[in-house]
Amino acid sequence: MKKKIIIILGLVCLSFSISAQTEQGYWFLNPQFTAFDLSGTNNDLNEDNRFKLGMGFKGGNFLYDRFALLVGIGFNIDRQNDYRDNSINLNTGLRYYLFSKLYLSAELGYDKVWLREYSSDITRKRDYFYFGADLGYSIFVSQNVAIEPDVYWKYSFTDRLNEYGFKIGFSVFF
Repeated sequence: MKKKIIIILGLVCLSFSISAQTEQGYWFLNPQFTAFDLSGTNNDLNEDNRFKLGMGFKGGNFLYDRFALLVGIGFNIDRQNDYRDNSINLNTGLRYYLFSKLYLSAELGYDKVWLREYSSDITRKRDYFYFGADLGYSIFVSQNVAIEPDVYWKYSFTDRLNEYGFKIGFSVFF
């Protein structure tokens, strides 16, 4: 346990000494992973024995210093006692680095969801257009690689999608 704490503290200290590649003209790739079961949605379905796994890929270009344009794609798998659903996600947005490593993102996206109850052979399809926001921190482990934990929120104005949670990503700047 002490070794893990020392390693984490070392990474945090190292992240303060490395400058971010957030100048105009740089690109970055950001695969993200979420499976922490912290997200929720405002629906009437049972939330017992829930399994949730999500993976996303974002990429972007810094149009100005600390200001990037993003595009992304992702998928989610959600299993509960009574149903399963899969979804694919397309989004675009903006990211701004506030204090060199702390960032704020805003995005507009589209989710296509396939929902199927285990007791039925019918698959229901839902479409969500949503607004999303992220707040995260870049922990640089080398000059061009960062670990990026963040909290996110997705809200759809047209339906009852309200999702929030925690995800972790790895960014490669070039």
